[in-house]
Amino acid sequence: MDFLDKYKYFKDDPSEFEIDPKEFKKNSNELDESHLSNLLTNSIRVNKKILPKVGKAIDLVFNRIKIENNFNFFVTADNTQANAACSLMSTASRPDIFLTSRLIELLSLEELQFVIGHEIAHYVYQHALYPNYNRVEERNLKLNILTLSRAAEISADRIGFLSCSGLEHSLKALLKLASGLDEKHLKFKFSVYLDQLRDLEDLGKSSSELWSTHPSFLIRMQSLIWFSMTKEYHEFFEVKKKGSYSLEEIDEKIDNKIKKIIGNEIDISNKGIYETALLWGSLDIYLSDKTFSKIEQKEFINRFGEKANKAISLLKMSNSKDMLEKKIDMSFSEASKLLKTDKNRLIEELKTVGKETGGEKMKKLKIIGKLLNFLGVKKPVSF
Repeated sequence: MDFLDKYKYFKDDPSEFEIDPKEFKKNSNELDESHLSNLLTNSIRVNKKILPKVGKAIDLVFNRIKIENNFNFFVTADNTQANAACSLMSTASRPDIFLTSRLIELLSLEELQFVIGHEIAHYVYQHALYPNYNRVEERNLKLNILTLSRAAEISADRIGFLSCSGLEHSLKALLKLASGLDEKHLKFKFSVYLDQLRDLEDLGKSSSELWSTHPSFLIRMQSLIWFSMTKEYHEFFEVKKKGSYSLEEIDEKIDNKIKKIIGNEIDISNKGIYETALLWGSLDIYLSDKTFSKIEQKEFINRFGEKANKAISLLKMSNSKDMLEKKIDMSFSEASKLLKTDKNRLIEELKTVGKETGGEKMKKLKIIGKLLNFLGVKKPVSF
């Protein structure tokens, strides 16, 4: 299944949260048995003899994406919600996918393939291992987790697209799920729906989108249209067309489109936390030899501008040592929840400061090692 990794959206990257799905192993099967028992009691397991449409859709999906069907599929009674979910998605368990009765009634065979492929992707990419924003208190961390959650949906949509027989079926599935309506009421003029996306962009920053676990269905539609124009998409179906874009190019287009709707609050917040930690960490390094000469102060101001003056003024207070320690603790506590890329960049900048300042090398390395521990990074420091 690793060959599907090439289609992941670039922000669908759990390593930024120190998560490696390939290393995950489940220790107990007790929960598997309990959950399966509940499904067997209250839902119908898919069998082509009694659910031919669903069974055929499942077979077509696994044949198309060329992976083994190790899944349990169930249909559960729900006439109000067109929904699907993949549960118990550990690599050691047999995953269960359930589809509601309303979903099956609403979607055509091809559209159902899109949804099934989407849910399979959640298992393939082990999205269940991703952090849950409801379980954290810190605002910036919540926003970063939500970014990952939205990215996971874009990745899953791509596998859903590859699992069905065309772009139109994927877009129809998204429209039906967004509206709850079928062909009797909907006209599938996709350009009209994309006009709605432009109207959404014109409104500017949307708080509801910023705090949503899923991108707008309009964003998802646009993302699939762009995906259908990539070299990688055409290579998957082995057609003669070469595509107009690479996945890397459309990933940037999608990212920019999302930012037009949710704003740049996440980037600004991450940058602020990063810069604050760098400021106080650098000051700690400058003070490694218990001195802070006029030349060093000038260097510090050149690095950090107006913020440096405020930091220097703190050193004139009678309790400056305690205040500095509090500033370092607070700033690095927040920085410890940054993405891995930002933390690594912060470490490299702190090492650069260490190389470029005066004082004993070993004392500076000791301070940088302490700062790395605050970030939760366990590795030797050298420069």
